[in-house]
Amino acid sequence: MNTDVLNTAGPALAVMAGALLPALLSTLHGGPTGRLAGLIVTGPLVTLVTVPLAAAYGRPAYLDVALVLALLSFAGSLVFARFLSRTL
Repeated sequence: MNTDVLNTAGPALAVMAGALLPALLSTLHGGPTGRLAGLIVTGPLVTLVTVPLAAAYGRPAYLDVALVLALLSFAGSLVFARFLSRTL
């Protein structure tokens, strides 16, 4: 693990993890539209947390995980929005 990258990525990871908490709470305990908003926000935040971790650990394969996660979170939010539109 590269300590220079970890020293730089550490504060960024802390800020993004702090931003992830309200999004997860909204996803877990909100109404249907609040859950959709939480899902839309959580996907990119988790992707942004994965990218500095890939740099800190020196594993380029983790960047592939971040890319797949970004694509799947976008598609998942579209599917959830489609099912939500049927119930409203």
